[in-house]
Amino acid sequence: MPTFSEKFLSASSSIALLAGLSSLAFSGAAVAQSADDDEFFLDEIVVTAQRRSESLQDVPVSITALGQEDLVQRQVRDVNDLQAFAPNIFISTGTGTSSSARIFFRGVGEDESRGAIDPAVGIYVDGVYLGRTVGSLMDVVDLERIEVLRGPQGTLYGRNTNGGAIKLVSVRPQFENSGDIEAGYGENQRFELRGLANIALTDTTAARFVAQYKERDGFHRLNPNGDLNGNSRRVGDEEVLSLRGSLLHNFSENWSALIQVDYTKDDSDPIPSSIIAESDDPSVVTDVDNNIFTVEPAPGVTCASATPLIFRPVGCFDEFSSSVDIFGVALNLEGELGLFSVESITSYRTMEDNLSTHISFPFFQNTDQDQFSQELNFSSNFDGPFNFISGLYFYDEDVTLDSTFFSQFTVGVKTQAFAAFSQATYDLTEALTFTAGLRYTDEERDFTGANLSNQGSATPFSPNSRDETLNTDDVNYTLKLDYAFSDDLMIYGSYATGFKTPGFSPDCFSPTACFLPVEQEELASWEVGLRAEALDKRVRFNATYFYNDYENLQISATVPGLGFTRSNAGEARIQGIEVEFSLHPTSDLEVFGNLGWLDAEYRNLTELQAATLTNNGAACGGTSSVECALDLDLKNAPPLKFTLGFNYTTEGLGGVFDIGGDMAYEDDSFALVANPPGSIVEPGTTFNARVAYQPADGNWRVSLWGKNLTDREYFRASTAANQVYAVPPMTWGVDVGVSF
Repeated sequence: MPTFSEKFLSASSSIALLAGLSSLAFSGAAVAQSADDDEFFLDEIVVTAQRRSESLQDVPVSITALGQEDLVQRQVRDVNDLQAFAPNIFISTGTGTSSSARIFFRGVGEDESRGAIDPAVGIYVDGVYLGRTVGSLMDVVDLERIEVLRGPQGTLYGRNTNGGAIKLVSVRPQFENSGDIEAGYGENQRFELRGLANIALTDTTAARFVAQYKERDGFHRLNPNGDLNGNSRRVGDEEVLSLRGSLLHNFSENWSALIQVDYTKDDSDPIPSSIIAESDDPSVVTDVDNNIFTVEPAPGVTCASATPLIFRPVGCFDEFSSSVDIFGVALNLEGELGLFSVESITSYRTMEDNLSTHISFPFFQNTDQDQFSQELNFSSNFDGPFNFISGLYFYDEDVTLDSTFFSQFTVGVKTQAFAAFSQATYDLTEALTFTAGLRYTDEERDFTGANLSNQGSATPFSPNSRDETLNTDDVNYTLKLDYAFSDDLMIYGSYATGFKTPGFSPDCFSPTACFLPVEQEELASWEVGLRAEALDKRVRFNATYFYNDYENLQISATVPGLGFTRSNAGEARIQGIEVEFSLHPTSDLEVFGNLGWLDAEYRNLTELQAATLTNNGAACGGTSSVECALDLDLKNAPPLKFTLGFNYTTEGLGGVFDIGGDMAYEDDSFALVANPPGSIVEPGTTFNARVAYQPADGNWRVSLWGKNLTDREYFRASTAANQVYAVPPMTWGVDVGVSF
């Protein structure tokens, strides 16, 4: 572990680099300033990253915020689309699923979607934490903004946010009568219909209803051979219905209640696996026609209908299906008590998942989950130098997971977690502010699991089940110091911790690898940042350097002598730089971009951990060693990512044209911990564009958009069997909407 002096020198040099980048950005943009134009082009962005409303530029947190207009112009249609618009984040659809999200921030994340495994990046919908990754790949519909918080959020957000958090904030009911309808058509018979109605019931009560239905044919074609040849068809179809209703009532000027109800029915096919199309390594088996959008048997494999469904290889399995039902209800009470603000968030959510897919081999899963949460926040509004926010949080979850992967498994997980937290700020001077926060979490987790196939087999192994309770308590904290040189320039330094809860493997393939426990994952992060605006707020430039100590990484891999299971993988060090900017050379043109640089490496591995990471030496020429394992790349951690985009507004044809586009580049990375050649993710450079028109005196609009315009074929997820899950090819669409 580096010494304090090494960290200080690293942070100091990073501050100097960030300041230099800021100076370059400001000097480069100075040519755009007009002596007779004092208009403020960049709108203030208000966020709630610290559990109270603050200007983005005043928050000593690494955060990206996208408002309604940003989400439309940058074509952010679901959580997946965020990855180009925030630095150092990696998002993909879960392997063999349709609605789960694999999210990694700064190399920290979780790619398992099974119900017994927790995420490392928390997703919050209007303040409510989503406990499972299935159903977390949410569509962006009628959102006021999205906040992407990078780095551990253990103090204010708690467990399972050691990588960060994504906050989706819905538009609240407005006190006016309005509506909107939009329909879209596009590639692969894409059809989408969205509707919105806002009703002012009284002067103090308003309701808002949002509905969306979308469908699309799959991008993949299943091409089995042998006596299954007649089963050729398209797979990967999409069909989703989502509904949301909210009711807002103001009891008085200071007190209000918001009730929200949402329902989602997702009958989309899971993304099918296909054999990798090409590889520079001759040992990698590649697809017959070198096309990752065809699902066909490996070379030399012939499909046979006599093969039991649970053993059919890729290209011969044709039972792709998925059904996810999600329901949620939440009550948010807000008010003022003198100099204090009070907020209560009560929520109940359910999720049912029925999945039939292929992940190296056929995989079947049924998940039944329900969760209840209650949060109570109490914050001060003092005029003096001291303010605070304190809260209590209770979470109760019940998950049942029945799966078949060679064997039949049944798993039950019951979790109860309680937390108390507080964060306070004190203005040491007019410009210098100190922040300190502390959170205590107590969790009890009851786990039961059994290998049902083994219980009924002729030669059952023992043990084949587990019934155990884990009791965990943890303390997370944060320390921050920020200094405002002016209203437009602030620097900060922080130290924060976070953790991912301990748990169990959902597998029991042998008596030595039967629902094995995994220890708690922990992360500590040092961070320095710069937040700046210049040229009458025509330029916004934010930059951050971070250094993470990452311990007990929870991974799924084959442990030598045990088999495939969950385990912990020593320690890692991750450091990086994040830059975001936005500038207005003219009142009609905005240029935006971001850059993320990541340097991640393993440290302090045992021999067994090294053997696990290297697939028992397969990644090291057949001989496992700690030295070889330390040279492996952390998965889903591309060293460099950047995006450059623009949005231009101009008048013409009696209306207004909105023209935008972006280019995103991402370095190669590995999708698997052992770094096999068949798991190299190669996104390269992709392009998106959008043109929209709205008449000056009309209430209708039309837009033409395209994504992945160069039709780049690549994948973001893979399995050890050289099977990959393709990212959509080039897509386009036309949307027409009307407001009333």
